[in-house]
Amino acid sequence: MESASALDSSSSSSLQRLWSRRLTASIILDENDLSELLSNSEAFPSAQLAQGDVDVSKSRACSPLPVGYHHDNYLLPELDHEPCYDLHKSRPSFDCTASASSSSSSSFSSSSKTPLLQTLDASSLGDIPTQYVVPTLKPYEMPVVGLYIDPRVVCGFRYRVRRIDDKTHLFNKQALELQSIGRGYSRRLTFAGGKGRLNDNDNYFWSDSFPSGFAFELEVISPGEKFTIHDPSNLAVGFLEILNCTKPQEEVNQTIKKNGAIEKTVRVHLLCKVEWFDENGPTPVIPVTGLAIATRCRGSAEVTKVVSVNIGSHARRGFTLTPGIGSHKRSTTVKGALVGDVPTVYTVLGLEPYELPVVGTYVDPRIMPGFLYRVRPTGLSRRHLFDGQALRLQSIGAGYGKRLTFAPSPKCLNSNDNFFWSDSYADGLGFEPRAVEAGAKFVISTSDGLKLGKASVFRADAPQYQEREEIMGNMRGSVSTPDTEPLTPEYENNYFSHFFESNLDSSSQSAANDALLSFFTIPNISQTCLGKVFYNIVEVSGLLKRLGIEGFIDSPSC
Repeated sequence: MESASALDSSSSSSLQRLWSRRLTASIILDENDLSELLSNSEAFPSAQLAQGDVDVSKSRACSPLPVGYHHDNYLLPELDHEPCYDLHKSRPSFDCTASASSSSSSSFSSSSKTPLLQTLDASSLGDIPTQYVVPTLKPYEMPVVGLYIDPRVVCGFRYRVRRIDDKTHLFNKQALELQSIGRGYSRRLTFAGGKGRLNDNDNYFWSDSFPSGFAFELEVISPGEKFTIHDPSNLAVGFLEILNCTKPQEEVNQTIKKNGAIEKTVRVHLLCKVEWFDENGPTPVIPVTGLAIATRCRGSAEVTKVVSVNIGSHARRGFTLTPGIGSHKRSTTVKGALVGDVPTVYTVLGLEPYELPVVGTYVDPRIMPGFLYRVRPTGLSRRHLFDGQALRLQSIGAGYGKRLTFAPSPKCLNSNDNFFWSDSYADGLGFEPRAVEAGAKFVISTSDGLKLGKASVFRADAPQYQEREEIMGNMRGSVSTPDTEPLTPEYENNYFSHFFESNLDSSSQSAANDALLSFFTIPNISQTCLGKVFYNIVEVSGLLKRLGIEGFIDSPSC
């Protein structure tokens, strides 16, 4: 007894010294104190069992309850004792194999006991205290039955509706705008009428028309809508057009603003046709996902933007979509090094798809002297230079600021003011190639040279696109089309010779033929424009006017 009391007193004194040093912020022990404390078996008992000792669990706090224990559907393994709630009781032990088998069976029973019905309480919405039991709906569907109308069903938004006991949607599977929700025990829900049915709208029903109720599916974005793509710095980088919705649109949040506007956040999965400004080639069709923000203040709800947008299977992230597309948002990046010029990089905003850029030291290589162009400053400006006329480009100067000179006006041949420099406009210029203008005349003929008639152009308002550019191998400047065989120089010469024979005497005819043949040796470039309208750069009409021939049709072939 004396030895035991001495041991207790020594251990207690060691512990007291340790705690006193902790309180005085000095926990560094001397070697004597440390050896005395470590040799104390009562303070630091050995982890190994001595011979004859019984394996008894140490007194400690039990493990917390399993995750999900408080969930209604969670089933504990069938144990022969009660679960441990007291943190000071020892943790029960049980066989791992039995535990695994029992847990697997319990999880199976838990999944099998998942409720297939849900109870809707109208009193939770401040209405008459009635309850309805309906089948569990999909996560993106909202129930409407009897007096219960889901608070997420709001007028001004488009919904696709079906009966809960039927998979077929009403209104020909179309998503219609909900116009009004009636009052009373049975609420009438009226949707937008079809075309020509404004005075005879039969797109309505009552909330208790079917005992099983209705399921509403929200739709804020429809196929055919177009958006502008913005990068994280809010710079427009492309356009996209929605082709299809690959998954139902699920509402994830609804907010009521201070001004009474209702804002919904909807998760969308789309299949879109995407056009990037800095990429050429065919327009790809790729998947797009994001969160659409739709707001309804007065009237119909509108999508204000789509955020957190991922584009493509290997997603490009962080984009934002804004509804509609505008040419003033289109950005085109040009590099002078690609055309063998000064290595400068420019970004031109507001360039139309059919326009060719000119900015700073950069002049698009497709812009050639001898062709007609209509020029305008890029950006928001829609006013063309030279009173909107398409003038023939005469020359492109050299240097940093290249002078572009156009044909003079008929009244100012000696003082030509139709010129500017490539860096005259900081935002750049857009050159629209023009092949046909009002007043042009054509001869309609067959491939065998049989003339069928004449054509005269009285309007040419639509933009003209340059499809391709080709330097002819025969250096004759003859017109070739992608659909028909090119016209041979022999046919052209025969046509002109026939015209000369009928209008000139023998001496003039010989001079005209010689001049025509020499003119056809000038290197030239032919250009093809959209709409199967072709023209030849060879100015035969100017040649004939110099020979004194009037009334010649401008273009000999069409």
